[in-house]
Amino acid sequence: MTSRPVLIEQDVETPLLDGTILRSTVYRPADGERCPVLLTRTPYGRDLAVNSPYFNPVTVAAAGYVVIMQDCRGRFGSDGVFDPSAHEASDGAATVEWAARLPYSSGAVGMWGRSYFAETQWRAASLAPDGLAALSPGISAGGNANNGSLYRGGAYELGSRFSWGHASISANEFVREFAGDPELRDKEFQTWLDLDRSFSDGSAFGTLPLRDLSARFGTFMNRHVLPSAGETPGSSFTKLWDEASAEPVPLPTLHIGGWFDIFCPSTLSQYAMQLEHSRAGAAPAPRLIVGPWSHTNFSGAFPEVSFGLNAAGGMLNGLGDLSGLHTAWFDAVLKGEPERISKVPPVLLYFMGENRWRSFDELPAPCSHRSWFLAASGSLADAPGPGGSAEYDYDPLDPVPTAGGATMIHGVFPAGPANQHAVESRADVLTFTTGAFEEPVTLFGEVSATFFAASTAVDTDFVVRLCRVAPDGTSLGIADGIVRASWRDSHAGTGLYQGGYEQSLIEPGEPYEYTVNLWQTAYTFAPGDRLRVQVTSSCHPRWDRNLNTGKLAYDSAESVVARQTILFGPDFPSRLTAGIL
Repeated sequence: MTSRPVLIEQDVETPLLDGTILRSTVYRPADGERCPVLLTRTPYGRDLAVNSPYFNPVTVAAAGYVVIMQDCRGRFGSDGVFDPSAHEASDGAATVEWAARLPYSSGAVGMWGRSYFAETQWRAASLAPDGLAALSPGISAGGNANNGSLYRGGAYELGSRFSWGHASISANEFVREFAGDPELRDKEFQTWLDLDRSFSDGSAFGTLPLRDLSARFGTFMNRHVLPSAGETPGSSFTKLWDEASAEPVPLPTLHIGGWFDIFCPSTLSQYAMQLEHSRAGAAPAPRLIVGPWSHTNFSGAFPEVSFGLNAAGGMLNGLGDLSGLHTAWFDAVLKGEPERISKVPPVLLYFMGENRWRSFDELPAPCSHRSWFLAASGSLADAPGPGGSAEYDYDPLDPVPTAGGATMIHGVFPAGPANQHAVESRADVLTFTTGAFEEPVTLFGEVSATFFAASTAVDTDFVVRLCRVAPDGTSLGIADGIVRASWRDSHAGTGLYQGGYEQSLIEPGEPYEYTVNLWQTAYTFAPGDRLRVQVTSSCHPRWDRNLNTGKLAYDSAESVVARQTILFGPDFPSRLTAGIL
């Protein structure tokens, strides 16, 4: 494929009907030939260098595309005020139609981008603007608000929400807010730097009550982030969040996700929605790629684990990098060149443990399901054993620290698979472990835990984590989840939020049945490996601490220590269940 010279234009203006001007950087072939447009819209700065490994605008434009990278309303070069999610449908649809009419546009517009960029795709598509012809949402926000994006099991996603607001949004917000007063802006910058140091070392997350952080937060954090820590699942913002991808679109879609991404369930559910739409003949069949990646790391390498270069977004099993794959897919769906994507399977999934990619025609269902039952002496069995229990004390003022997982926390809490030695050395973490596997066992798809527990508190949390224990004893976290006791009814059966249930406290000392959803994985345990289940009551600062009093950490600093009892046996068949492929 011939590479063409590229013209780069800065501050290209898109006028909206309300008078707001949005600004873009445009990359296009210098010869002026009409080409399809590939549009992305971002609140993080349209020239953010992190885009290049995922989607390189220069090389893509050189392949015969007009690449438009636009700042969202109220961000960086664009006019207006940034109100998360509120304007992305109308602004995005207007931008699509504007892009389709550009003199160097062929009239066909595809959208691309990850995280919030992906949400802007779904919202624009919801209005079916003229010219929109394809979507490629990566690590996609815009869904799953009550199941991990904002809340999880009834607990607040403290680490990711505060980190997003502080690290991704707040700096540019105060620069804009105090643009006319340099002295005050410099003062606010020092306050922001002090706060950043506290987020970086994790100390800011330890504040109780959380609302006391208001004095250190700027306008954006106080208006759009901090209040959500005092709200609960099913709030008005969760409804706005989930509206983004509530309905399928009649377009070809390419979905890109990571097993350790905070939005992995959204990526998979959006793919499934589009697949069902295609079966009804209403859209082309979607494509899916899921790697051993987190929200911000597509390398396949983490501080304590590396899955090798072939796991990286720059290798993809010899198929090329993600930028080149985007180009090939858009060639197929916008230029009518299906041969460009013929070597890429419709579904490409990375299986950890065996450390290789597997190809499928569509996302497969597990061949079967298997349960491991909690048993005496910290064992896991294939069937319930004799009745018994295990106990530990949970002190909210000494929470279990976050160690890996599908997180996005600014500072010293990296996402991904992580060694659990420090976690499992604590007295407030129970472990249950199988014997060594004699044959490979591949866990695939959704993992959940159903268990029975009592507490001396009126409300508390339970965290369940799936781990792989290597022959040398190293325990590696693979997947986890949480349930807040007072929200147990909303998560009964599946571990996923269901509306229509009231929050209700528990009776101290009484056993209750709980379900925790650990999301999805693809992990092969080798002969000699063992499977481990951790049970504890905190993972901080990933989730806000339960104070064991019935009050939120947002409102209160008072806490009590809870005695937690995990029950097992024929009458209380506490277990972990996973799909097997």
